[in-house]
Amino acid sequence: MTPSRSRLLLGLLFMFASLSASAQRLPLIIGTGAAGGAFAEYGPAMGKIVAAHGKVDLAPRATDGSNENLRLVNAGTLPLALVNLGPAYQAWTGVAPFAGAPLREFRAVLPMYETPFHIVALKGSGIASVAQLDGKRVGVGPAGGPGEVFFRGLAEAANIKPVIVNGTPDAHAKQVLAREIDALWYGAGLPVAAFKGVTDNAQAVVFGPSEGQAALFRERYPYFAPYVIPANTYRGQGEAIATFAVWNFMVAHRDVSNEAVFAITEALLAHPDEVAAAYPAASATLARNAVANSFLPFHPGAARYYRERGVALPKQLMPE
Repeated sequence: MTPSRSRLLLGLLFMFASLSASAQRLPLIIGTGAAGGAFAEYGPAMGKIVAAHGKVDLAPRATDGSNENLRLVNAGTLPLALVNLGPAYQAWTGVAPFAGAPLREFRAVLPMYETPFHIVALKGSGIASVAQLDGKRVGVGPAGGPGEVFFRGLAEAANIKPVIVNGTPDAHAKQVLAREIDALWYGAGLPVAAFKGVTDNAQAVVFGPSEGQAALFRERYPYFAPYVIPANTYRGQGEAIATFAVWNFMVAHRDVSNEAVFAITEALLAHPDEVAAAYPAASATLARNAVANSFLPFHPGAARYYRERGVALPKQLMPE
């Protein structure tokens, strides 16, 4: 199918969605993430709440995560997706791994939660710090995904040369337990299912970067902020863990109907208690956290909700 015909069909689809949204239930696909990651759990959980409070049905589609989601939404292959603001910034500005023309067809919808990155290894491995990952096999998630990109940045900051292993977080957890890899590095809403898969089934240690490593990392990735993982987030983790985190947002193709996006935004942000009960990390899915996005324009449907609720967002990010 030619690009022009693809865009024509996409336009007709979104036009039909706009015309029919007020008359019947509207099914929309939302890109989530890989098995064992938070996106794969957050998407379906939020879909149930959206269905209960509006006329939109969100059908989750498993993907490799943020990088793939951004490309699919930008191309119009998916109308909605869950993304990390780090890759979103890289896509918007056209830098690696999105080198080339910037991707500018997607818009911000709503804040999800912060993603703290951390590491888990078996206690018997003797690994309890980033420095000890030098030369070790480390699972970092899908190839080219945020996990790999950010871990490579941390490895440079720590001056280590680990062996990168790609796969899904769920698969990595099994590899750690089987001692096929030495550690798992990943970022997702707490508690990360793959990390629990390790800590619930073996004696393990969960840790983050040193203060100096974190400072060097954040010089490279300024959209990260300091974060503390509370004690007892995982079995056997008796102390809080200092690390860094970046926000995740739901995004939409700019041509998705305003009515549909407004309905999704209202369903989730107007019912914070239900959202938090459906998924622990979603307690941060609040209208006031929309200010965590500092560069991506908001979809008109979402912007309408924030205006009506009195949430002040940067003027340059609001649609005309």
